[in-house]
Amino acid sequence: MYLTPDQKAKGRACFLRVAGGGADPVTIKERLSAPHSDLGVPLRTGVVGVGSQGSTLLGHCLALRDVIQVEAICDVNPGHRAQAAQLVAEAKRTPARQYEDWQEMAAKERLEAVIVATPLWTHADITVGFLDAGVPVLCEKMMAYDIPSCQRMVDASLRNRRLLEIGYPRFYEPLYQSVYKNIIQAQLLGDIHFVRLHTHRNNSWRRAETSPSPGFNPQRWGYGTWDELANWRLYKRYSQGLVGELGSHQTSLAEWYLGSTAQSVFGTGGIFYYKDGREVNDHIYMTYSHPGGCTVELSVILTNAYGGLYEELSGSRGTLIVSDIDGGMLFLNDEDSKMKEESYPFTLPPWSPDWNLAFRNEIATFCSAIRRGTPLLCGAQRALASARSALAGNDAVAFGEPVQIAASPSESG
Repeated sequence: MYLTPDQKAKGRACFLRVAGGGADPVTIKERLSAPHSDLGVPLRTGVVGVGSQGSTLLGHCLALRDVIQVEAICDVNPGHRAQAAQLVAEAKRTPARQYEDWQEMAAKERLEAVIVATPLWTHADITVGFLDAGVPVLCEKMMAYDIPSCQRMVDASLRNRRLLEIGYPRFYEPLYQSVYKNIIQAQLLGDIHFVRLHTHRNNSWRRAETSPSPGFNPQRWGYGTWDELANWRLYKRYSQGLVGELGSHQTSLAEWYLGSTAQSVFGTGGIFYYKDGREVNDHIYMTYSHPGGCTVELSVILTNAYGGLYEELSGSRGTLIVSDIDGGMLFLNDEDSKMKEESYPFTLPPWSPDWNLAFRNEIATFCSAIRRGTPLLCGAQRALASARSALAGNDAVAFGEPVQIAASPSESG
């Protein structure tokens, strides 16, 4: 994607006029933020998995003082537990009880909600365990390691009549919500026949983390070595690789905006650069076919960050781009697009996704759904469909041929 500064300015002005509905981004964020103070007593909540992503979510929980009281934290790594306890102390909140085993936490705590941010292969067992204990669960993406595990989670939610949400923050981010309402639902792009999803980074995805102690035994928790625990994303037994951890964010967005799930996928990829013992690819390229003749192209690489993170939707009446670098841009084909572009000065800064706000909205909405019945914006069925597409993409890369994607009756009906 290459645009001149003038083109970016015009696209940005048009986007603010149309997606923002005439309001400035600050006002829009406030209007679309989840309520943070109408739940009465804060929900008694536990966080399972307080590593990189889990500590981020914990930080947002601690900031939502009127919504959540973090009663317990759990992690197999004592170093992570110590860091989480420090976060709680720095936030001047009541110390949370610490556990290394989620089953002990489930048995001893009287929780109203649990957030699960553990390695992918553990999602299903932990989520089902808490749902069976009567506790609603917000689980990090991807939903689970395979489709049977995803279905176990859905079944447990239905069986126990407890909420299950999966952590795809785009559904809770004000920019993406505004795009859906003011551009997608309004059909301003016309018929969409091509979508480009782009996640390009320039890092190895490997984490340099030392064992918490000389006697720490990762085999107790199902990992053959310390590196398999610290860098579980790089090993096929525990991870679904780039599409599971990164790409499924964007494919789930495409499915939301298009109102459909992919019918087939072709993919290529491999370990082209980082020859460090990893088992998952460092480059993937997947091409999904959606109903109505729409092609969705996903590119996730780890050796070049040019272009960063963006989504581009090309329709018969216009083009939408949402970029972490350049913000939202809209280019309309119709005659009044010039008026829309000139409604704002070209010097306005980009309106880019606010991920901190997205995570807080996600957590606050989950809590409000438990207390007030507020609708969830992603939901288990949508996350199951996203997992099905992601896993089919991995199969297409592995087999070197197109893979058909068949939805389950619950997804299609």
